[in-house]
Amino acid sequence: MKKTFTLLFAGILFLAACKKEALPVPEIKAACSVQTINPSGRSYSTDSVIKYNCTGSYCGLIPMNSNNYWIYEDSIYADGVFKQVQYDTLRFTSTYHSLNDGLIWWESTLNIGLPEKMYASDSAIFKMEDRMFTSGVIDVKKEYGLFEGDSLRYLTAFEDAAAIGRSLKIATTLSTPAGEFTNYLFVEKNARNFRKDQVYFMPGVGVIKYRHEKAAMGSPVVKLQQVSTLVKFHIE
Repeated sequence: MKKTFTLLFAGILFLAACKKEALPVPEIKAACSVQTINPSGRSYSTDSVIKYNCTGSYCGLIPMNSNNYWIYEDSIYADGVFKQVQYDTLRFTSTYHSLNDGLIWWESTLNIGLPEKMYASDSAIFKMEDRMFTSGVIDVKKEYGLFEGDSLRYLTAFEDAAAIGRSLKIATTLSTPAGEFTNYLFVEKNARNFRKDQVYFMPGVGVIKYRHEKAAMGSPVVKLQQVSTLVKFHIE
C-alpha cells in the first residue's frame, strides 16, 4: 500500500512538473522612457542631427515606438466637392538623434495635422524645421501642448504662411470607430484666405480626428479638402 501511494505521489509531481513547463512564459515588455525636456527655441546644425535606429518605447503626449500605428479613414474632397474615401496608416519608422541634447526625433509617414519631424515630451509636441533663407540650420518650435484652461489666440504658422492658433480642452465625448474619447484637445490653425487645419488630439493616444481646408491657387475662399478619423490604433 505504501509503495502504491509513493508511486501515485511521484506521478502527480511528474504531471505537475510537465504542466508547469507547458505554460507559456509571459513576455515582459520594457518600460517606456518618459520624456520631459523642453527643446523649444533650440537650433541645430544639420550635421548634428543624424539618422538613428531607435528600438525603444518613449512615453509622452503621443507614445512613440517604431511598432506603433494609427489607421485613419480619409474622406477626400476637391475644393469642397467629395471625391472618395480611402484608408491610410500613420507610423513613425524613421528616427533621428540630435547630438547636442540626445533627443530622439520621429518622422511621420502621413500628414495628419502633426509635424513631419517631431519630438514629444510628457506635456507638449515640438517640431524641427529648416530655417527659412538659411542653409545648414534647423530650428525647434513648440507645436501643441497641455495648458491650464483655454488658450488665448496666438501666433503660429504653416510652412508657407503665418496663422493664428487656438487651443481648447473639450470635455464632451467624440465617438470614432477606434473608441469614444473625452477630455481631448482641440487645436486650430487659421491662415485667413489661405488654409485652416483643425486637430482633435487625445493625450496618450494621438490624433483622433483631423480636418483640413485650403483655398485653391488664386482664390481667397477656403474649402474643405480632407477629413480623417481614427478607426484603429496599436501602441506598445
